[in-house]
Amino acid sequence: MRFHRAPHRALLLCLAAATLAGCSGSGVGSSGVGGSSRAGGPAATSAADSRRSVVTFAGSSPLGPEATRRTADRMRARVKALGLRDARVEEGDGTVTVTGPTADEKRLTGLGDSGRIGFRPVLALEALSTSPTPASRPSPSADPARQRAVTEGLRPRTAGSPSAGATTGTDEEGAADAALRQRFSVLDCSKGQRSATEARAANRPRDSVVACGAGGDGSPPVKYALGPTAVDGTRVASAEAVHDEQTGNWAVSLDFDSLGARQFSAVTADLSTRQSPENQFAIVLDGAVISAPSVGQALTGGTAEISGSFTRTSAEELAANLGSGALPEPLTVTGVTRLPHG
Repeated sequence: MRFHRAPHRALLLCLAAATLAGCSGSGVGSSGVGGSSRAGGPAATSAADSRRSVVTFAGSSPLGPEATRRTADRMRARVKALGLRDARVEEGDGTVTVTGPTADEKRLTGLGDSGRIGFRPVLALEALSTSPTPASRPSPSADPARQRAVTEGLRPRTAGSPSAGATTGTDEEGAADAALRQRFSVLDCSKGQRSATEARAANRPRDSVVACGAGGDGSPPVKYALGPTAVDGTRVASAEAVHDEQTGNWAVSLDFDSLGARQFSAVTADLSTRQSPENQFAIVLDGAVISAPSVGQALTGGTAEISGSFTRTSAEELAANLGSGALPEPLTVTGVTRLPHG
């Protein structure tokens, strides 16, 4: 048995009008919610507290002058998008420093989030129980739906599928499938942590990866085996927080560039022909699955909407990070200094 391998030729399929079905297993929600309106401007920050905080960021590896400049420029774009008018971004020797109101300290530290997003097909998933059995040895009495979700992605494509025959069944591919199956088996999402190896793998768009996602509404987390990135975050032309006037919920609306729109339409056309969970794609942000909606038809409008358990602030922060583009290098907070009242 093999993990379904997502071939690049799947992006050449014909396109049709479409919608997304509901979300499966993830905490942030699904795409395709209608009736939303654009946010009326970033949420105001508190002016009552005059204290200032200085947050210093450095790269996981030393930042050169060009990387420092590009990082600072993108963080300035995020500051503008969030309406943090009192925040100031400055470049140092391989560091970037952000100074702003202490009341906005959480948002200031969030400016250093990588903001790397990608859309990957789901190969297999497992919704963890409170007392999970190892994925490699499911209990014979396990819930049938849960068992099917774990094993579905291990099956080969049928002869009539759009990409049947795309894999050659070589020893090398078999070894890669076995390695992915093993990584999926040992991944422990209950601890909210990943190994350094998996963290690095998440940034390689051509590789299959394993990842965790929140269950949502207090349910246990979900672990995923995911195929190579079908649409990369660099294809997001703009992102904006939107408010659903009917439900009162917040979401993030994405607009793709022309190539991203074609890729998104093609991959959703492919996934819509598959059975669960292979009819789902995962929206992966900084290595974590924030949504894994199922697909009913091809999505041809060049837009997607990530909805679910957002507040106005969290929707605006995600939109600012995505709209400005991913940071050139991963950052860590190396220091936070709180200054006295001005």
